Amino acid sequence: MPEKHFQDPVPQNRPAPQPIPDPQPGNYCAARDGFRRMTNIQNIPQLIDYVKRMLGSPRICVEIDDETILYIIKDIVDWFHKYYLNYGNYHDYLVMELIPGVTKYKLCQELVSVVDFKTTNWFGSINELFTVPHALLYDQVMNMNTWHGNCYGNTAAYGDVLGSWTATLTWLAEADQMFGEKYTVRYNELEQELEVMPSPQKPTKGLMQVYKRQRTEKMFNDPLFRKMLVAEAGKVWTNSLRKYNLQIAGGGTLNADSLYSSYEKDYDWCIERIDQESPNGHCMAVG
Repeated sequence: MPEKHFQDPVPQNRPAPQPIPDPQPGNYCAARDGFRRMTNIQNIPQLIDYVKRMLGSPRICVEIDDETILYIIKDIVDWFHKYYLNYGNYHDYLVMELIPGVTKYKLCQELVSVVDFKTTNWFGSINELFTVPHALLYDQVMNMNTWHGNCYGNTAAYGDVLGSWTATLTWLAEADQMFGEKYTVRYNELEQELEVMPSPQKPTKGLMQVYKRQRTEKMFNDPLFRKMLVAEAGKVWTNSLRKYNLQIAGGGTLNADSLYSSYEKDYDWCIERIDQESPNGHCMAVG
């Protein structure tokens, strides 16, 4: 019988580790932490492998298939997107043009919600010389004498230019509330559809304040995300084990109820933590 020789799985001429380069001018995202760069989870197969290892594989047999873990990952991602404000989703602004005769717009952006929408011009007018803001501000500004280099206006009723200007802006906000161009905006997240009522009389651009979903792969290395994912996978796995009375080789017994309770406790802790770290929500304010 031929003699077998042990083969080193590590190649003999493996490349020596290279030092991490310093950030170049204009490139401030260059990795400086080699360990973090080497151990970051970058894709779904790596994430599935991480979950199985945290459940005990390969020391023990983890009876949960990759497809089930994939569904669990989607559930946790959806939870983060919906409830983890400023992390699973983030605040952003979009410019949108409203079209006469159109009330519903399909949005391709990954939006969670629309919280504000304002048109870029007052009353949707092109010529601001004939608008209420101009009529309100003209006399105030001209009487302040600010264009001649003076720091204080001659007729500033509130003591100085800034006080008078603040009062004027307050009156202007009241005028906008009473006479300004208003729309009712509703966003259907499931249909990714924005409804604007009524339809504008002419093309009007607006600034839309939204919450966008965070890119899924950006959350893979968050410790709270991974802890919640392992806890949910552990619940699914041990809940299946509770249907059987399993005897481990050597005389031990697998206590599925105790394992399930442990994972359930971790899962509830993650939910509580997300609730504590998220803001107190947001409300729609359109005008």
